[in-house]
Amino acid sequence: MAFQRLPFIDILRGIACIWMIETHAVNAFLDAAFMNSPWFTFVKVSNGFVAVTFIFCAGAGFRLALEAKMRDYLSFEKPLWAYIRRLLFIMAIGYSLQPPSFSLAKMLDFTPAQWVTFLDCNVLQLIVASSFLALMGLLAIRSMSGFIVFSWLMVTAIFLGTPLVWSLNPEVLSEIPTFFRMYVSTQPQVSFPLFPWAGYYFAGCLATHYFITAPSLRNRAFQYVVFAPLLIGVVYLSSRISWTYYDPMLNWWLVSPMHMLFRVGGALFLFGGLYLFQERLKGPVSNMLALNGKESLVVYVGQGIIIYGAGMQAILRLFLPDHPAPLHIAILTIAVIGFMYGYAFSWNRYKKSMPKHAEWTLRLCMFIYLLTFLFNPH
Repeated sequence: MAFQRLPFIDILRGIACIWMIETHAVNAFLDAAFMNSPWFTFVKVSNGFVAVTFIFCAGAGFRLALEAKMRDYLSFEKPLWAYIRRLLFIMAIGYSLQPPSFSLAKMLDFTPAQWVTFLDCNVLQLIVASSFLALMGLLAIRSMSGFIVFSWLMVTAIFLGTPLVWSLNPEVLSEIPTFFRMYVSTQPQVSFPLFPWAGYYFAGCLATHYFITAPSLRNRAFQYVVFAPLLIGVVYLSSRISWTYYDPMLNWWLVSPMHMLFRVGGALFLFGGLYLFQERLKGPVSNMLALNGKESLVVYVGQGIIIYGAGMQAILRLFLPDHPAPLHIAILTIAVIGFMYGYAFSWNRYKKSMPKHAEWTLRLCMFIYLLTFLFNPH
């Protein structure tokens, strides 16, 4: 059975968009006085699933695309080059959001610390790098069964290897050129390094493969929903065992393969649960979530500019009290969600009704953006 798109995955990605806006609003504006309360610990743990869900869905999308495009990819036909161009476009967007100063003249005088900030591996870069790894694995192995074995090897190697990579002497990593080092270094220097975050991409590939190839999609979804809590329970029990094969001084929440399985369990539960309830996911809220999921790149970029852009952040602070409380963050989150939905809806309609106009509008915006970067003296 061929799958071009699974609607519930768009809804899952849309949920991640909403969740992401809340997470970024909390991180950027919530007063530090509220961060020691018990409820904030729960919020912090739950917010840890946002990037996992995005990356998991990206892996799911890659595996779904292979249903229609695998032969084209293996034959180096036009869809392969279109996909590579899209990945490079997404990577360019990711880096364009990160320069400490939006000016080529300033960029030429960047300090090493500023280059590290600019070349940070964030979610978009991580998804692109993971997609290229998946694509290279597919082109090298040239079969679906081989690709699934490759995905299992990647998940295992990345999750088990993360503590070992994080244990490397920083002087060893410093020998790697900065661009590549930012994909394998560790937090907090890097936001989303390949170890462990790329593992969630290949977990998404595997979960989707076993889902769409199952004799009964409903039974498979039910199995995911049942298995996920069991996996999370095993992880919880393992956290009580002091033995590790890596330095116990490393943070369990950052490097433990068991914590990575905990997050995979959460993603599996959402994946299976949304499928089981997809027939009930009708109406304006579900439509909004699905649209946000389809336009997740637009939402990701837009909300990042609103919440983290220096100019916009200063404007938002004019409307917030000196010590923003959870209620203020909730209001801000709802406002940003509403604005981004309106923008995503308009862009989606524009693309559908006038695709050529939309394409040239995008090119014009990119051209103006590039000119501003090249000739901005500040």
